[in-house]
Amino acid sequence: MKQAAVGRDAPVAVFDNYWATTLTFARSLGSKGVPLHFYGSGAGRWSRYRTRRLPCPPIENTEVFLPWLRERVRSGEIARVAPTTDLIAYYASVLREEFSPDVQRTIAPLVEIENCLIKTRFAGQLDGQPVLSTAAPDSVRGAVAAAAQIGYPLILKPKSHLAVGADERGCLVRDESDLLERYRRYAVCPGQESIAAAYPELRWPLIQRYVPSASSRVYSVTGMKDADGGVLAPSVSYKREQWPPIVGVSTVQIAFEDDRILRAGLEIVNKLLSRGIFEVELLVDGDVLYAIDLNPRGYGFLELDLARGADLPWLWYQSTFEVQRPCAVAMPTVSLEARNRFRHLLNAVVGPWRDVHDDRRDPSKPRASVSMIGHWSDPVPMLLSNLQLFRHPRSLWRSLMASIRAQKKQLAREM
Repeated sequence: MKQAAVGRDAPVAVFDNYWATTLTFARSLGSKGVPLHFYGSGAGRWSRYRTRRLPCPPIENTEVFLPWLRERVRSGEIARVAPTTDLIAYYASVLREEFSPDVQRTIAPLVEIENCLIKTRFAGQLDGQPVLSTAAPDSVRGAVAAAAQIGYPLILKPKSHLAVGADERGCLVRDESDLLERYRRYAVCPGQESIAAAYPELRWPLIQRYVPSASSRVYSVTGMKDADGGVLAPSVSYKREQWPPIVGVSTVQIAFEDDRILRAGLEIVNKLLSRGIFEVELLVDGDVLYAIDLNPRGYGFLELDLARGADLPWLWYQSTFEVQRPCAVAMPTVSLEARNRFRHLLNAVVGPWRDVHDDRRDPSKPRASVSMIGHWSDPVPMLLSNLQLFRHPRSLWRSLMASIRAQKKQLAREM
């Protein structure tokens, strides 16, 4: 049964982990007195803003977690869910009709989430927008033919992190031998067999044209879209460094101002997404802007936008009570950047991947840096999350070894 309207004293459920988006949600909402119930294990359970800590099944196990979440929503224990990851955004959308009407207005319908999270569907919705040459073969023979048509080098990556997990980041493929070595069906994450059955195309990688600027110039248009009020607090930034190299997540994100990029990003959002926090990623190739991704949830450098005056978690929360009117970002007088504090270790070990491009910042503005993972106002989860980078294979060691192997292979070819 659908919930009745929920009041401001109803807590926000935060599904715990060690990642930046979760910690930013905690600081934004917790510092304003919003009750926060942390479910599961992660750095957030040590947050000063945590109201309660409760157990839950493994979030990655859809077969167990989704029925558990449905039961908690129906019982009224969980009224609002912070949209911090792809899986959480997907689960909330699947259960959208179970939430109260005022909370529903912040949850995107399932078809929108599918169009955002599955890259082949995303590209198919960009009517009239430039798109990178892309193929989605379901066999090695088809991959070889498609790659020959697109041209090397190219990018091989998952169509979505649903079903195959966030550890699958993709790679740069330089020639046919590389492709034959790497093109394979992905293993399904244990417990996500039902997602793989619903979207069988996710088992095979996506092949996409490689644009060199992707290594240092992926632009992001971010904001919050209210179902009735439209886009709130839009802003632009760009990814200057990433890990793993070429296909990784941002480790240095720079605040930026560009009306053309902003307009292009918002045009895409307005086509595909009716509500919620968003991040559109765009590449520039000459004079052409290519949209490559749309994340319909909180993103890793959310702390940067918070520092710029765009408190998107708070706007999301407020939208569960009332229509939000468009608002501008209060741009600071300094040039802001978000940094992963342990990125220097990566640069020291794999120096050839280090970006050396000009920042294109305004020289009249001094540079200020904010932490990408956590905030000193909540120090314990910040320290735990940064330390987690040293042991989690997604973040460091597995991708480090893959990069070293790729560099050795390339050097051998050039000799």
